[in-house]
This record gives sequence, structure tokens and C-alpha cells, in this order.
Amino acid sequence: MEGWSPVRIRIRSSVIRIAGLAAVAALVATALGSAATQAKSNAGGGVVSFAELAGTPPTYISPLMSAEHESNANLYQFSNFMYLPLYWFGGDGLPVLNKKLSVADPPVFSDNDTVATVTLKHWDWSNGQPITARDVIFWMNLLSAVTDPNAPTVGTSSNPGPGYFAAVPGGFPENVISYQQTGTYTLTFKMNASYNPTWFLYNELSQVYPLPQAAWDELSANGPIGDYDTSAEARTTLPNTTPASYVPANPGTATSGALGVAVLLNNEASDISTYASNPFWKVVDGPFTLSQFTTDGFAKLVPNKAYSGEPKPRVSAFELLPFTSNAAEFDALRSGSVTIGYLPTEDYGQRASLEKDENYELNPWYLFGFVYAGLNFTQPTVGPIFRQLYFRQAMQSLVDQKQWIKAYNDGIGQVDNGPVPTFPPNNPDESSLEAHGQVYPYDPSKAVRLLTDNGWKVNPDGTSYCEKPGTGSGECGAGIKAHQEANFGLILASGSTEATNEMEAYQSTLKAKAGINITIKQEPFATVIATMDDGCTYSTPCSDWDIANWIGGWSYDPDFFPTGEEIFETGAGSNVGDYSNATNDANILATNTASNASAEHKALVKYQNFLAENLPGLYLPNVPQQFTMFKKNLKGFLPQDVYDILYPQDYYLANS
Repeated sequence: MEGWSPVRIRIRSSVIRIAGLAAVAALVATALGSAATQAKSNAGGGVVSFAELAGTPPTYISPLMSAEHESNANLYQFSNFMYLPLYWFGGDGLPVLNKKLSVADPPVFSDNDTVATVTLKHWDWSNGQPITARDVIFWMNLLSAVTDPNAPTVGTSSNPGPGYFAAVPGGFPENVISYQQTGTYTLTFKMNASYNPTWFLYNELSQVYPLPQAAWDELSANGPIGDYDTSAEARTTLPNTTPASYVPANPGTATSGALGVAVLLNNEASDISTYASNPFWKVVDGPFTLSQFTTDGFAKLVPNKAYSGEPKPRVSAFELLPFTSNAAEFDALRSGSVTIGYLPTEDYGQRASLEKDENYELNPWYLFGFVYAGLNFTQPTVGPIFRQLYFRQAMQSLVDQKQWIKAYNDGIGQVDNGPVPTFPPNNPDESSLEAHGQVYPYDPSKAVRLLTDNGWKVNPDGTSYCEKPGTGSGECGAGIKAHQEANFGLILASGSTEATNEMEAYQSTLKAKAGINITIKQEPFATVIATMDDGCTYSTPCSDWDIANWIGGWSYDPDFFPTGEEIFETGAGSNVGDYSNATNDANILATNTASNASAEHKALVKYQNFLAENLPGLYLPNVPQQFTMFKKNLKGFLPQDVYDILYPQDYYLANS
């Protein structure tokens, strides 16, 4: 939400046609060859501050988080400073595995790619205890408990629990038959089928975090430490079925076993006012530990002196600074009071004065992802309308991407055509739709024709309605009632002038050209993602939103391989609005199980082409996440990471 300007932060996209991640690495190396990494030295020190995007403060410290809390602000600009994934991806501007920062060596696949063997590097927790395979088993037990379909309901007031934002039916960890510790620092994962090793590493093992079992395996705050995660409610061996069969020891409760531990972890992580003081969060394996934290989003992190990785942090402290609006953040830039900030698009014309007067340098921050607005396909009233492809095509044909880029982003950006990245720059494969131009260019006459050809009475500048209900040719489609009007609500994350301008322009165009009415309601980012990720399904639909724009879309993390199981597969935990299409599900499966590079390439293009046409949401312009402004004496900062990750352990101020 995994994200990006919010749920996965301001990523914007297009299409990358590749024959695997090795090709990505080569492509990126070429694209960024002229942007040399800044030199690092042993000099350093000082306090480096980072401006959070307006209205997007960190709200969750644990990496085991639900869709309600999933955002890049939490995953990659807060939690990861303290808690490291088993495998790290990104760094030096490349969308590839970072072996140096990973807690484990690359996995070894065997038995026809049905077994992955993992060996840890002998790193330590901040309390001096080693990070062992038992800590990985601990994560797997908790993850299994909160993702199992037969576990007690979690995430409710009577039975609180974290859920898991990256859950995909039949996906990780359900596609693992068993996981077993084979030594102090080794363990194996046995899969239920042969999988593409690249995909399994980049999208499945990427979700694994060692957690400090010897410090966290308890059922109540300050309770005794035990092996509660391995009780009857833990899943360490499963039958070879998907989804896995699992029966908790105490149905209807969340007070024992792995689920009980997960609930305690969620309870501790939900009490954000105690983050800096709670001993629970003092055992870390990342380069930093939390020194101060306020509920509005200010965080001060100081070096973890026991950090096993390299480089060791050079700064004396790294601070996250919250802002309620772009204007407030821009004031901080003008005063020179933030080391790393961003230049709001509406203030781009003042770049030169900031560079001259406050010693800043500008660098656009592009992410490996794409941007879209979500549609609530489960909404009882308007969901049937959104489920009609012709209606989605009409709405997409009224998104004037080129004009928005010109008017609201100083001409900087690209048209977004589908669910895969346009950065690093690439040349589309001839078999891809994007190679032949924009799939749905701005075309009001086409939008009107699509509606009238399918039973709608179109009233430009008024309100269009379904004139011919039914499921036959020329009729509105299943579930749409006679005289049902084209009226929709749109929840929009506050804080971005650019996004507000885009959506107000879209509101005007929809009304004037096609009689489609949207009512815009701006809310804080956290409120928007909590609303749209509120477990909407067709059996338990959400009726409190129609269209959602959280100011962005999706960056590919922790599903770093650009396939769509986490966001667009039926039932996926981050599937906003519950888009569901059997063809798309089959296309995704093909990318997961490709046996060689050629098959992988063909499967990716097929997946991309289908969703470029089928519109699981509304694609929006692809622009840099932000125009980063950073102090010229800040070293170790460039290139910016394509996964939206910060690397404060690399930073230092040259004059400190």
C-alpha cells in the first residue's frame, strides 16, 4: 500500500518490458550511468532532518502491519530503520536485490525449485543476542496465524489483530507447505509447487522479517517470555493444499498461541504515544533506534551501536519532520531548516532562489511503480456501474493526462498506461500495447459514445442516467437500475495542491462532457487508506466510499518483481475495491510460475497488456514522487532509491 505518496507513495507509471530482474539491473545501470553515486568518506556527524510528505506521518512501527497501516511512510521511511527484512531490495538507484544490506545470503533453490534454503549472516540484535533461524520461524508463525483463513477473526474491536497487508489467497505463506529450522543460522522453505525463483525471492521471501523471539514471544505486556508462537495455534507444517487447512486451538479467541502473540504485537504497535519509551521497541537490528517520537509524526532516531551491517551510521541523529501541508513544508525550505525536503509543484518557480539563498540542490525522485485511483467494485449502489468495462473506459477517456502534466506539474511527467513502472526509462517491447501509443487517450466524444451505446442517457452539464437497464446488447449491464444516475463520491488525501487541481479538473470535465458527477471529500491520508482498505469484499461490501485517490498509487515493495498478485489478484490484501477478473488471475499465476526467462518475459507482457485495457482502476499521470531539495553539503544521499527507501546510515554533513 505494498506504499509512495501515501499507500505506496507518489509513484507514477507506464510499462517495463523485461526478461527478468537481471535485465532490470542492466537497464537501470544504463539509465543512471550519468548520475554517479556521491562519494562517501569517514568524515561525518551532525543531525540530518527529512521532511515527511504533507499529511503522511508514520503511524505504525511493526513490520507486521495490516492494510490499514500500510504505507511507504511506515514501511520504508520509519520501521525499516529499526527492523530489517531478511532480504533487502534497492540501493544505489537500482531495483535489484541488495546482498550487502540483507540479513541473509541469497537463497539456494533445489528440488525443481520447490525448496529454498536460507542461511543467515550471523548478525546481532541490539541487546547482543544473535539473529538466528528461530527469529525467522517466529515471524513465519505469527504471519501464518494472522493470514490463515480459519484463524479467529482479527482486526475487530472484540478480537484485535494485525491482519497482513500483503496477504494473497493461496500466496505467501499459504504456498509454503512447511518451514523448518535446520541449524542455528539455517532454515528451509518447502513450497507446494515449482515457482519462478526470481519471483519467489523478490515477491515472497521479500516479505520475511526476523523478529526478536527471545524478547517478544509473550502473551501480555511484561509477561513471561516463552515459545507461545509454536503452540497449537502456530502453523509450522501444513497439508499440501491451497489454501492451507488450519484449525486454531481456541476458536474465537486471540489470547494464546501465535495469534495471541501477534495480537499483543499489534496492541503495542497501536500505542504510538509510547514508541520512544516502550522497552518493547528497544530491541532492534537496524542501523537506528528510536530516541523520540510524537503522535503528530516527529521522530528522532539515533545510531544503533550494535548494528552489524555496513556502513555504520555517521550522523549523530536522523529526524523525521511532520508537515500538515505543502505550504508549511515550503516555509521550512525557505528558512533552510530542513536538510532533505521537497519543492511543491506549485512553488517550482522558486527553485533558483532556494538553491542560491539556502544552499539546496534539486533532484527529482522517481519510483518503481505506477499511479491510479481505486474504484470500489463492492459498493452496493455504484459497484455494478464500475464493474462494466465500458463505463471504466469512458471514465478513463476523460482523464486528460497530458494537460494535467502541463498545467499542474510544469510539464514534467509521462502518461500512465498501466500497472508497471516507466522508471527507469525503457523502450517498450513491440508486443506491448504501450509501444503503440496511449491505450486510452483523452477523448470526450468516445466517452459519450461508450455511454450512449450501452443504454445511458447522457446529459452534458447535467446528470446522466441509465435509460435502458438490462444485460443485453445496448443495455446498461447487470445490477444497474432504471434511471440510476451517474453520481459518485471521491475521497482525496489532503495536502497536495497538484492532486487537488487534478481532481477538480476531472470533476469539471466529467460533468461538462458526460454528465458524470463526483463529489470530492478531502481527508487526511491515514483516513483515506483506512477507509479504502477496510476489508471490502463482495460478501461484505463497503458502502462508505466510491472512488479513492490517496495521492498516488503503488510502488513495488515488498513485491519487488512487477507482477500484480498483491494488488490486483482476486482477494489480495491490498486489492483496493476488490477488483476481480479470472483472466487477470491466470495471467498473474503465469508470471509466478514461469520456468525460464523467455516464459517470464511473455507472461509479464501478457499481464501488463490485459490490465492496460481492462482498467482495475483509473490510471493517472506519471510524475516524480517529489522534487527533492537537499542541502549541498549532505553527502551519501544520491541516487535516490527507486523503492522510496531512505538510507540515513549513508548520510553525513561535509562540514560536521
